[in-house]
Amino acid sequence: MPSMPPIPERAIDVDAVRRLRELRTFNGNDGAFWMAFAEQAARLLRAEFAVVYRKQNEQWQPYCFWPVGQGKAAPRLSADQVDLLAGKALNGVPVYAAFDAEGSSSSLVGMGLDRQGDMLAVFGRSAALKPEEYALDQVKRELLVEILEGFRMHRAMHEVRREAAKAYEPLDLMLCLNEHTRFQSLVMALCNELAARFSCSRVSLGWVSDNYIRMQAVSHMERFERKMEVVQALEAVMEECLDQDEEVLVPAEESSSVLTAEHERFRERHGEHAMLSLPLRLEQKVVAVVSLERETIFTEDDLHALRTIADQVTRRLGDLWEYDRWFGARMRDALHAKLEQFVGPEHTWMKVAAAVAVLVIGVLLFGRIEYKVDAPFILRTEDLAFLSVPFDGYIDEAYHKPGDLVMKGQHLLELDTREFRLEEAQALADYQRYLREQEKSMSQNRLADMRVAEALKKQARSRLELIRYKLEQAELKAPFNGIVVEGDLERLLGAPVRKGDILLKVARLEDLYVEMNVSERDIHEFSELQEGNIAFLGRPGEKIRMVVERIEPMAVVEKDGNIFHVIGRIAGAPEPWLRPGMSGLAKVDVGKRQIAWILLHRTIDFFRMNLWW
Repeated sequence: MPSMPPIPERAIDVDAVRRLRELRTFNGNDGAFWMAFAEQAARLLRAEFAVVYRKQNEQWQPYCFWPVGQGKAAPRLSADQVDLLAGKALNGVPVYAAFDAEGSSSSLVGMGLDRQGDMLAVFGRSAALKPEEYALDQVKRELLVEILEGFRMHRAMHEVRREAAKAYEPLDLMLCLNEHTRFQSLVMALCNELAARFSCSRVSLGWVSDNYIRMQAVSHMERFERKMEVVQALEAVMEECLDQDEEVLVPAEESSSVLTAEHERFRERHGEHAMLSLPLRLEQKVVAVVSLERETIFTEDDLHALRTIADQVTRRLGDLWEYDRWFGARMRDALHAKLEQFVGPEHTWMKVAAAVAVLVIGVLLFGRIEYKVDAPFILRTEDLAFLSVPFDGYIDEAYHKPGDLVMKGQHLLELDTREFRLEEAQALADYQRYLREQEKSMSQNRLADMRVAEALKKQARSRLELIRYKLEQAELKAPFNGIVVEGDLERLLGAPVRKGDILLKVARLEDLYVEMNVSERDIHEFSELQEGNIAFLGRPGEKIRMVVERIEPMAVVEKDGNIFHVIGRIAGAPEPWLRPGMSGLAKVDVGKRQIAWILLHRTIDFFRMNLWW
């Protein structure tokens, strides 16, 4: 194996190697890196100039020249020369070629700078190359490739760390925001957090409602009035962003086509240097706009972080906006969303209102329903017994109260009979005495005395029968099965009563009927055998079927106008809780009518009655 030729003294520039190695952790922009790389690589190779080429669209394009300025410049190589060098240099070994420029000859060294074959470096040397330097150039090329790979790895790691930092910011913010369960507290916390994390003087958020922005929160301002000038100006700024459905950044780039008139006007009035309005989208639709103001301009990293935060927080905002409202608003928005699927998103409510109006008019004009005439009624009975006092006396005992059910012959009331018992005993004694006197006169043949005693005996017997009749009448009995409807006598025990006074009323339950008071304007709608329902004031939830039996032919004058009595019978067996005197409202089915006629016939009749001539 042939030995390596000796390396000349100072063949490798140690300072250039050190600086090249430092470039592996370079944090500046790409242009500055390649200028520093070209310079140190030229020093390493003891070259007078260096040119870095990059392959784009199958053609080599110059990417970096060294030196630049101070009266020196790297010469331009022709495309053929670059292709000639690239064709050989990308195999992994340096390639050498002669080069003549400005009357002097130089040697060119071409080296591939990456393993993919997309980067090429060309160095120019004025001194002739010694044989022992060929192997050294290969070592230097490996060093340059290693430097570039290290730089790319460092840049990739830096990008990973930066992306990780960008991802951490939204996650950290979401952890803070997830503690809030109400919409208003969430938007307020969001504005305050954005203001603190991005050094903003003010952050405001507006929500889209009926295609307009309504301010919801302003950082460090718990309460605000919508009439405030700054609030109205911010809403105009947000609506400019909403109308364009794009981010609005001021100062804007020269190539930007986004309109910024409202933003510029706001910035001039309030003295902020930079503004950013960011739309928050939910399911491809803008639901809110957040506007940020600060002294320094917003960088690309700021924009990237804000976009990520917007994507993360919008869903949470949308959920709380949807559920942290009263039930009617949620139902309205849900109905609106459903209707949009059928009638389109533009003027949805107007289209729905027009369709509903046409439908309602059609139903009113052509629809027919059962027309019911209502009238107040009272429940009455065919049999009502009035129990009066048979003689002057006192109430001794009352056995029943109003509402009690009684059977025929049942005792209801008893009058005091002590005085009549005494009179009965006296009348009986007189009768016995006159009877004995009559028998005595008959035995003595005293005809005149016998006749007188017989007359007095008859008189005493008549008085006795009258007293006994009154004693029988002292107990008032139920004349039939029914219910006591009047007569609370317990409080009158021992009180004097006069002959003919009405003490009790007993009504029969079997023959109840409905007496309706029908207005004169509706009586023409009634006829016999019509059916309807009645509802009682005490039980409005229960309806009882009723049939019209007859119509009284003569009107009754009342203070509110003339009425007719219409009599109806309850269909089927009466309910056990029905009582005479109960009242309520009856609705009688009088036939089908147009809905429009039902709603308007009262008004039409009024005008007919008052405007005729």
